[in-house]
Amino acid sequence: MKSKIFIYLFVFTALILVFQLVNSSKVVNYQVEIIKEKIARIDTLKQQLDQSEQAYAEDVYFSLDRNEEAMAYFEDLYIDDLISRIKDKVYDSNAVKGSNPLVPFSGSEAKFLINKVKVLNHKWLIADFSDGTYWGELWIQYAVEGGNIRLEVKDYLLYPTN
Repeated sequence: MKSKIFIYLFVFTALILVFQLVNSSKVVNYQVEIIKEKIARIDTLKQQLDQSEQAYAEDVYFSLDRNEEAMAYFEDLYIDDLISRIKDKVYDSNAVKGSNPLVPFSGSEAKFLINKVKVLNHKWLIADFSDGTYWGELWIQYAVEGGNIRLEVKDYLLYPTN
């Protein structure tokens, strides 16, 4: 009788061990699949990050604060403060009574306002303008003479409406 109990106990223990082995291998395989998915996701995110960094580098190529030669032109001025002052000068044209002096068009429903400005280098900037219906862009040459900033519109573009 004792030997039968030991045999049953041995068989029961063997069944539990087999169950644990099968269950553990399924859990391990599941975890391996999750890890593979995470690694693939990380690789995708790394590629997207590389693409974003490359696109950013291309976007800031024409930017005063990234252009060493243009910054050297203003060697005695703090560039971030200068960029801010230039942008403020352009945005101040929005506050002028009547039509905007920088935009060579009169707005159909409202006056044209400058929405966005990008300082390209030590001489030029581009600006986006709109009156709510029509929009366009300006190419402006600027000069910093003493403490004053002089703006001169070189070219402009008004996008056609459909």
